[in-house]
Amino acid sequence: MAYRSLAPHGNIPAKGFTEKYGLWISDTVNPLNFEMEMIRRGGSFKNKTTNKIAGMGLAFHFKACIRLIWPYVKFHKWLDMIIDNYVTHRTIVVIGPASSGKTLGAALCVLLDYYCYPSKTTVIICSTTKERLEDRIWGEIKKLHRDACERYSWLPGNLIEGRMRLVTDHRSMAKEGRDFRNGIIGVPCKRGGEYTGLGDFVGLKNARVRLLGDELSLLPRVWVDSISNLDKNADFKAVGLGNAKDTTDALGILAEPATRLGGWEAGLDQVPISKTWEIRRPNGICIQLVGSESPNLDGKLGIPLITQEAIDRDVAFYGKDSLWFTMMCQGMMPRGQGSRRVLTRQQCDKNGARNEPRWLNSQRTKIAFLDAAYRGVGGDRCIFGTLEFGYELAVDDDPGSRIVTAIINQSSPMPNRRHILALTFTTVVPIRNEPGIIPEDQIVAFVQKHCTDNNIPAENFFYDSGMRTSLVQAFGRIWSPRVNSIDCGGKPTDRRVSGDIDLACSAYYSKRITEIWYSVALTVQCGQFRGMTEDVMMEFCSREYGIVGANKIEVEPKDKMKEKTGRSPDLADAVAIGVEGARTRGFVIKSNRPPKLVKEDDGWKRELRERAQKLREGRTLRAA
Repeated sequence: MAYRSLAPHGNIPAKGFTEKYGLWISDTVNPLNFEMEMIRRGGSFKNKTTNKIAGMGLAFHFKACIRLIWPYVKFHKWLDMIIDNYVTHRTIVVIGPASSGKTLGAALCVLLDYYCYPSKTTVIICSTTKERLEDRIWGEIKKLHRDACERYSWLPGNLIEGRMRLVTDHRSMAKEGRDFRNGIIGVPCKRGGEYTGLGDFVGLKNARVRLLGDELSLLPRVWVDSISNLDKNADFKAVGLGNAKDTTDALGILAEPATRLGGWEAGLDQVPISKTWEIRRPNGICIQLVGSESPNLDGKLGIPLITQEAIDRDVAFYGKDSLWFTMMCQGMMPRGQGSRRVLTRQQCDKNGARNEPRWLNSQRTKIAFLDAAYRGVGGDRCIFGTLEFGYELAVDDDPGSRIVTAIINQSSPMPNRRHILALTFTTVVPIRNEPGIIPEDQIVAFVQKHCTDNNIPAENFFYDSGMRTSLVQAFGRIWSPRVNSIDCGGKPTDRRVSGDIDLACSAYYSKRITEIWYSVALTVQCGQFRGMTEDVMMEFCSREYGIVGANKIEVEPKDKMKEKTGRSPDLADAVAIGVEGARTRGFVIKSNRPPKLVKEDDGWKRELRERAQKLREGRTLRAA
């Protein structure tokens, strides 16, 4: 690019140069080229000649490029918020009402980002289906690219319509081999009614990688998981767009306020103003656009941005307290999300579920567990794991005290202490398609070896038998008849719910699977769980519960949860089976609260005496 720095001692260059942003620019330089070069230089840099800063910052030059390429784009405070945060953060989430410009703002950012670095940038654009991609984000990018090339024919990008790709290499390079990594690709995450995710792109490498998810509240949780893999690229950005609907869908997970802010459970203020907050991902931010603050309330902005008239129509039809109004008109996360979850992140953090255990001594019971799945049924994974339980070394224990020393030396009976339980290992059981070796035998061999290597007896192994009679037979035939099968689809037991809830599980839960899952939740809430991993926690936090007949608790069906999250909660199922096994072997769920003190009060006797006195007086004949 033809430009010269400010000359020493204030000398002005020859005619044909113009001063701009602290630099002398040749009048022959294309203005768009110049603005894009400023972006490539970071938006601002030190002028070595004058020792002053040249440039106005990335956001300024992004907007300058957009004005040059797409002069019809109208800027407003919401578009400014999207651009300002796109250039400064690694993960950007935008939640807002319908017709809030989320799609256009994100499309402008990623397309311009690609234009500036066409030879080393991969942009992956996702939505639910191919049709929705065409209707929304991919269709928007195609239109913007067509308009851009009409004004600046030298801009990069060759459209391959049938493959939903915009690639840098031209068709003329086909013989040399076109590099399809450099460009933009549209990826539908749902094909034939099944969510496929981004498995084909996991491990993709390029100098610069961008991931954009539209309608994120409708995409599976695996979309969020893919960020962790693609984030290994040095220069990476993830952008998620959607209407806030649920704290446990892909949008809610990605937009969750940082732990220091209390997450969703602490609750953001419900003041209807557009704002941003820090999310859990490092260098991540969520932008909340609120409909009642629309820059186009009067409808005079001249663009399809939500208006007061559109809001009023929805209020008249749905009501101001409806979920639709909160999602589509205000663009805010509905109140109470997370209140009907089996478990929440905040409960886990508050009660130390992810902490390492502090054992009182070496007297611990080891448990192995399995949630069996094979033959590709429903895409479920076969999960094996181990846990152990024993007594906890209390925070205020003095290791040198006589009682604690005696307990540690195992020479004294336990005082009034409680168990803690620690998750120690989980893995997916490998099942190979080998002739002559059936999946059941492979599972049993894997479990037996791991239990034997870790001194876990057969009677301390628990698994969900369900309808798999062949697996039950395999365990008895190959390993031992002493293993324990659990029918998760059966009725609740008559066991007490916990040490604090003196009620039979059969009177508290509607199904056995609910009892088993809630045993984990109660263990966490009583502060007795340790070593919980992020993956296990998220599966527990994703399942909802409801109240059914006879006022019993029931977790949502697995099919509904799989449709919502895009995967089966195999890890959580397996861990729940392990906790059930621990309870069978003596683990007691009990909080650390002191017993309730009941104050003696004879007031009821006094009230009865007074009532009896009034009755006697009412029936007594008195002299006139």
